[in-house]
Amino acid sequence: MEIGLISDVHGNQPALEAVLGEMPDVDRIYHCGDAVGYNPFPHHVLETFANEGIISIQGNHDRKISSNIDAMGTAAEPGNKDDAEFRPSELARTAGIWTHEQLDTEEMEYLANLPAELTIEGGIVKLVHGKPGDQDGRLYPEDYELDLFGDESILVHGHTHVQHAERFDGRLLVNPGSVGQPRDGDPRAAYAVIDLETNTATLQRVSYPIEEVARKIRQTPLPDLLSLWLEKGEVVAGE
Repeated sequence: MEIGLISDVHGNQPALEAVLGEMPDVDRIYHCGDAVGYNPFPHHVLETFANEGIISIQGNHDRKISSNIDAMGTAAEPGNKDDAEFRPSELARTAGIWTHEQLDTEEMEYLANLPAELTIEGGIVKLVHGKPGDQDGRLYPEDYELDLFGDESILVHGHTHVQHAERFDGRLLVNPGSVGQPRDGDPRAAYAVIDLETNTATLQRVSYPIEEVARKIRQTPLPDLLSLWLEKGEVVAGE
């Protein structure tokens, strides 16, 4: 039995379509949070989740955009929305507020009611967004350790947008990477496939039309700098 793993789509429908078109046949697809935020297609992404039966947990952007937008990032200083000194938290807030304004009541309720964590496949797999017990916590490959596991044999997380998989005494810790805004230097959309019988992960990348997303970003109040992040596959300052 195989399952597909995605995370951090962040409103990037062209990237999601590319991943779904490339992913081999799997029994189910799970998403590790942050369906929206940053990119300009929140409606399309949520519609695709529903149509494709993608099971998602809640990410920090999902929670704040739907339930506590005032907690999203930090406010920018007055001035150009594309100032090279914009901090990531300022861009997150600007994009979060825009996304909040786009979503309807049903979409807000869907995001607000997503579980923070989920144990699936008979207890074999646990999905978290940041860290176990901490939706906003960050796990980078150098932070991986056996102590992060509970009873599950496969722990899956997102949030850092860095694709990685590592084994610990027969257990598997996986970040499938970000579909919609990779931050590991590879701009291609990321996903993973897990074989539950062998307890192994296959990490995959797929190209998608970044220029289409960048063009749409420029047509909205979203900061133009976000398109550079997509092109570079990492968080960078303006050039």
